[in-house]
Amino acid sequence: MPVSSPPRVIGATVTYGSRAASCLATVGAMRAAGVVAVVVVDNGSVDDARRQLDAYARAHAPVVRYHRLARNEGSAPAFGFAIERALESDADYLWLLDDDNLPHGDALAILLAEEQAMRAAGIDLCAVAPTRAPSDDPREIAAVRRAEQAREQPREDRSFAGVEFALFARRALERLGLRRPRISRDAAVVTYAPYGGLLVRLDVLRRIGLPDADLVLYGDDLEYTSRIVRAGGCIRLSAEAVVVDPRGGRWMPPGFEVLAMFRSTDDALLYYSMRNRIHRELRTGRRHSLARWTNAGLFWALCLVCLAVTRRPQKLRVLGRAAADAWAGRLGRRVELAG
Repeated sequence: MPVSSPPRVIGATVTYGSRAASCLATVGAMRAAGVVAVVVVDNGSVDDARRQLDAYARAHAPVVRYHRLARNEGSAPAFGFAIERALESDADYLWLLDDDNLPHGDALAILLAEEQAMRAAGIDLCAVAPTRAPSDDPREIAAVRRAEQAREQPREDRSFAGVEFALFARRALERLGLRRPRISRDAAVVTYAPYGGLLVRLDVLRRIGLPDADLVLYGDDLEYTSRIVRAGGCIRLSAEAVVVDPRGGRWMPPGFEVLAMFRSTDDALLYYSMRNRIHRELRTGRRHSLARWTNAGLFWALCLVCLAVTRRPQKLRVLGRAAADAWAGRLGRRVELAG
């Protein structure tokens, strides 16, 4: 009886700025996990980082395949470029990681086993995402797993800027201790996933195409992976496969999301995150409905409260422009990005 060869996995990551050290650690971790090659897309890094990345790639060619873009094009074009290069290979799977992600333990082997189990069950259009934890501390990993079980996402066919009245009310009751969080019976199945840690077969990528470059960055991964589910497929969130996502300097602090927008530190990221989110919502359900207008009214009312608290009118202007552009369908690179 012939012995089947192990699946061939190609890794890919995108880096920018001065993040060569963390990127090379990610590349090394992917190689140690057993990928046959790694595509590194340099999204306009500074010169010193470019030299480090280029030298590493030359020293480890042809396994490490380095490609440089002249400027920071955003995550959608850069990951799209990486996916195109992966599709040119003879690999079976693509494993995407952010440039500061570190797989924990046998993360890749676990993802492969879970993906193959889905295929054995007759689900050919599928992908698997890991649990993303801020460290490899077992307590933090367990906390992330509990949070995923209790996570409720707004219904995008009626929400506005991520605000849905019913979900807002439930969360308010939870904060007051008047309601216990719902525990999902099927937290393993998700409607979209980030790029970081995603494992997907190349034949699935050929079916769903490339990320929408007009989104530029932020939320482009969610729109892209949601195509799998919209086409009748399935994305599984693995509880056992863990990728450490250190979540270093946050541009938006944790906590109540609308208030965090007003305390954010990067107006370009705020603009793209809001524009792309509203754009995705408007494509998901009816543009004009009582629920949509109610949730829009609640969002802007919360914005006025947060404006009074923070006294940062510039953030309201950014949010207003993002919402107007999303409503009008004005996508593309409309705000310049930091290097």
